[in-house]
Amino acid sequence: MKNHIHYNQATSTNTLIKEMLISENAQPHFTIVSADYQTSGRGQRENVWESEQGANLLFSLLLRPEQLKATDAFAVSRIVSVAIAKWLMNYVDCIAIKWPNDIYCSDKKICGILIENSIMGSNLSTAIVGVGININQTSFSSSIPNPTSLALITENNYNTKDLLCEVVAEIEKQYNNYFNGGIEDINASYNKMLYRLNTTAQFRIPMRETLEEDKIFEAAIIGVEPNGCLQLKHTDGSVRIYAFKEVEFII
Repeated sequence: MKNHIHYNQATSTNTLIKEMLISENAQPHFTIVSADYQTSGRGQRENVWESEQGANLLFSLLLRPEQLKATDAFAVSRIVSVAIAKWLMNYVDCIAIKWPNDIYCSDKKICGILIENSIMGSNLSTAIVGVGININQTSFSSSIPNPTSLALITENNYNTKDLLCEVVAEIEKQYNNYFNGGIEDINASYNKMLYRLNTTAQFRIPMRETLEEDKIFEAAIIGVEPNGCLQLKHTDGSVRIYAFKEVEFII
């Protein structure tokens, strides 16, 4: 891999790339920063990403999708989610994309993705894509609700260096696919692989600000809008749109 920087230990690989951009904004497109261990790994919704030393894939990619309108920023999430899901399908079955961009195997989380975009004018300037994929870890903290790993699923052990090369290659392949006429292909793949697609399930609307009880309801995912909002068909037949953090899965 070109432009690959590896650390035995880091705060977080996303943070390291941001620091690089502040000190010298010259890092090329597809710069990769990886680590064996993160002391301050982060996930979505300010969650902590737990990872055993040297057991998993922890890396960030610096992308420069300057041709992409800021209103289309969710395309980065689609590209990376599809790439990682397709790569994991080489090893395990029952892979799905849990909106917006977690990767699940059945009802358990195997991969988390954190994307931090910067905008210049009306277009994206950079996208820092942080990825954590559980590979060889077999024991997790009780505070983690539903984790799994390749080792737990397959009962095999893996060389993380080899897997990093594979998954980065797949992300680059799908990225190039998207920007060379494959927009509909990526969008269709993303929607097809959605976790709980067309399946009635329970969801929660968190009422954190009002301190009221959370609202629980049943609905089925029917797709995702171009801007990343979730389309849910409620049991009364109505279709409603939800932005990120407005609704949560109940698993």
